[in-house]
Amino acid sequence: MNPPVDNAVPLRQSLRVRVGLLVCGAVLVVAGGFVGLGFGPLAERIAASHFATATTRLQAELDLAFSPANRLLEMADAWLARTPPAIDDPAAFNHLFEPVLRALPKATSVVAGDNEGRGWMLLELPDGGWRNRLTDRARWGERQRFLERDAAGHSREYWQELDYDPRRRDWYRAAQAGDGIRWTAPYILFTTGDPGITAARRISLDDGRQLVLGIDLMLRDLSATTMQARVGEHGLALVLTEDLRVLALPAAAATVPAQAWLAKVLKPAGELGLPALDRALAEWRERPFDNVRRVAGEDGDWFVRIVDYRLGDQTLHLVTLAPCADFAPDWLSAGGIAAAGLLAMLALAALVVRQQARRVARPLEELAAASSRIGQLDFTPPSLVRSSISEIRQLAAAHDGMRRLLQQNHAQITAQADELRQQIAALRQAEEKVRDSEAYNKLLFSDSRIPLVVLDPERGCFIDCNQAAADIYRYGDRHKVIGLRPADVSAPYQSDGRASPAAIDEKIRSALACGSLVFEWRHRRPDGERWEAEVHLMAFHHGPRQLLQFSLQDITDRKKAAQALEHLALYDPLTELPNRALFLDRLQQAQGLATRNEGKVAVLFLDLDRFKEVNDTQGHEVGDAVLREVARRFRHVLRQNELLARLGGDEFAVVAPTVEHAGAAYIADRLAHALDAPIAAAGHVFSLGVSIGIAVHPNDGGTPDELLRNADIAMYRAKGGAQRYMFYDPGMSSGLAERIALARDLKAALQDGDGQLALAFQPQFDLACNRLVGAEALLRWQHPQQGAISPGVFIPIAEERGMMPLLSTWVIDAACRQLQAWQAAGLAFPGRLSINIAAQQVEDATFPKQAGERIAQHGLTPARFELELTESGMMRNIDLAIELANQLSAAGFSLAIDDFGTGYSSLAYLKRLPADKLKIDQSFVRDMLVDRNDHAIVATVIAMGRTLGLRTIAEGIESAEQAAALLELGCQEGQGYLLGRPVSATVFAERWLR
Repeated sequence: MNPPVDNAVPLRQSLRVRVGLLVCGAVLVVAGGFVGLGFGPLAERIAASHFATATTRLQAELDLAFSPANRLLEMADAWLARTPPAIDDPAAFNHLFEPVLRALPKATSVVAGDNEGRGWMLLELPDGGWRNRLTDRARWGERQRFLERDAAGHSREYWQELDYDPRRRDWYRAAQAGDGIRWTAPYILFTTGDPGITAARRISLDDGRQLVLGIDLMLRDLSATTMQARVGEHGLALVLTEDLRVLALPAAAATVPAQAWLAKVLKPAGELGLPALDRALAEWRERPFDNVRRVAGEDGDWFVRIVDYRLGDQTLHLVTLAPCADFAPDWLSAGGIAAAGLLAMLALAALVVRQQARRVARPLEELAAASSRIGQLDFTPPSLVRSSISEIRQLAAAHDGMRRLLQQNHAQITAQADELRQQIAALRQAEEKVRDSEAYNKLLFSDSRIPLVVLDPERGCFIDCNQAAADIYRYGDRHKVIGLRPADVSAPYQSDGRASPAAIDEKIRSALACGSLVFEWRHRRPDGERWEAEVHLMAFHHGPRQLLQFSLQDITDRKKAAQALEHLALYDPLTELPNRALFLDRLQQAQGLATRNEGKVAVLFLDLDRFKEVNDTQGHEVGDAVLREVARRFRHVLRQNELLARLGGDEFAVVAPTVEHAGAAYIADRLAHALDAPIAAAGHVFSLGVSIGIAVHPNDGGTPDELLRNADIAMYRAKGGAQRYMFYDPGMSSGLAERIALARDLKAALQDGDGQLALAFQPQFDLACNRLVGAEALLRWQHPQQGAISPGVFIPIAEERGMMPLLSTWVIDAACRQLQAWQAAGLAFPGRLSINIAAQQVEDATFPKQAGERIAQHGLTPARFELELTESGMMRNIDLAIELANQLSAAGFSLAIDDFGTGYSSLAYLKRLPADKLKIDQSFVRDMLVDRNDHAIVATVIAMGRTLGLRTIAEGIESAEQAAALLELGCQEGQGYLLGRPVSATVFAERWLR
């Protein structure tokens, strides 16, 4: 039945309204579901991930603060085990650890202590200076010795009473509790009075002592790391102890004074006044967690993460918290994007509805028009026909039949259209999800500050990267990176020596097999610059393809810092040569290889001749320049496989693998001839020599220490003889070890100026009137361990080692200083001061000039001195001795022939010498009253002096009878225990100069 005409609605309008409402409703439902169920949780996960990254950064920064201290303590074990620090001279201790404190800005000081109560401390002062505190409980009790040196090099020393014993300190007890690196609990540092922690290590010394070495870190320096940490815009980072006290502070509020905030270190966390922290710790105490948690706060929700951090035996807690709003996405921008997408979907839905309505309505409209043309037929429901004309009714019936037929067809079409629309809507929904996921992942990839690169392993080239990767590769534009191969950005060879292409293939295979790989890689930039990176390589699937993605972290500076520390530990900073530690390591390797191959290894021990004169006359800066030139010359004459090292001072060593005696002799000749030409430095020219001892593995030693010691013994023999080098022979070792040790101690005493050597003064008198006419300067040695050592012991050793010129030079300088001191005190010294001259100096053509120059440097003249030359020493080369004696006499020196009568000089030679005095040896004076021969010799010497116009002086006068007999024979002067024993300068002045 036809509906009423008044209620009829056009078919096209009906279709548009109904289908449009259906499609729009579906779009709104789908969009709302995506926003409510997908976008919100996704934003939450993104915010939590960004917040968790802050904790990871804090862990990395703490590793950078603690790890260097651990590595340096392990290295210090090798430094100090064989060469423990000296309590009286911290120079070696400072030399080791001043670079350490400069390299570690968070390290405050270095402390050490042994089981006998000795302690060392090195502290860098705020003005760039240094302070040492030295403790020796056995010797000094509670008195502490302090040495300070400011940035300008000015030093001062003072003592202070302190109740300090290193064995009672927390760091010492912590190291004694176990092996390896031990970290203390937080405590108040004795050095600065600030809270801190200490990394300590126990070291077993070669002499049986236990030494504990520690590096102090102040908590305020650790707080600087957490206070500067970036956790969102308003977030905080801090470190707590196991009992939830504050180890490292978070950033303070702007209204809180810095000092008041720093005073909260080691206070309970609740005293910080941070409500969000208090609520987070309360939840954590109930159930510990290490993932990101959301905690309700007064001003909104906060993200919180508490992670355990192991430091030695302690467990610290790294706490990060920040308002969730700091990590919330930009909802305005996100809402705008979502609204734009929704409007686009609605517009698309309207277009679809309009097209479908047109498809359905147009055929009916055409049919209606056609029906109207052929008989007023209309395929839409017609209006109610009120007519009694049967043709019209028949037409209406026919139209209605046609309408029903069309309705059936229209119903089928509508059903098919609905199904098609559902399929299209599902397809579009799936496409939108894929596009959203790809856009999100692409946003994370492209905007990340971490350099990321995608590699196609089949093609072997980069197929994608972000801008951070283009920047680190220095290509600027990321499209220039795409298409490159890994070899294009790699150095030709990697650190293990492998060619980069082969290493690349191996890394790709490993990553594909294991899924991920982390390794270090050496790169090369377009300008040729080399740089190191840590690569995190990960395999993933993209559709049917398997690809590789990797991230890059530039570790060039970290590698350089590690290499610098290694170089500092193994190389001599002055000459850049390997030091003793590296030399012994290479020697051990060479010995091991020689043992396996039944080969030989030669060790050459070198000691420079006359080098101390350079330091004494020109200063250490010139001496250092000379040492660098000597090292350069030695390197120049050595072959590539011959290792040269500086052992210390003016001592060098060479290890030559696969070299026997003939080859070692050839090497020694090359080294000796390297110093034939004089060395120019700072406008001066120096002539140096070298003494070389050679030991050959395996005959001369099975260990590096044995080889080096035996080569040193051979060098000792070479220095005492006329040869430039000598091979070790077992017979050399008989009684020599003690003499070598004593010689080294004497050499150190000459170089260090630590008060071991001193002059004693024995008065000389006119026997007729008992008037003081002069004094003889005698060298005395007070060894720090062995006590006073007789000149009869160390003088022969000095003669064997060629050290007599050094001793005589030291005596001349000391005598000049003493005469100046007496003169400044207003004390008049009568006559001349007698100084003994070594036989080696009598044979040195430059000695007269050098002696005059040294005395002139002190503002004195040769007229104040009498030089005693031994009779036997002059007879070694009498012509040269006469020539040098004439030069000395012309310069103003008075000359005395010492120990006269013990040699074999002739009267003819004696007449040619410009001598002023004969000195009768005490061996004749001692028994002259009971032995006719001795009496005759004394009388003859006095008579000979009278004949030649020379004064005579007798030594060793011990009785008044001897003095009277000598005066009766005509001897003018004398010295001996009867007249005065050798005494210190102070006692001499009190007795005879005041």
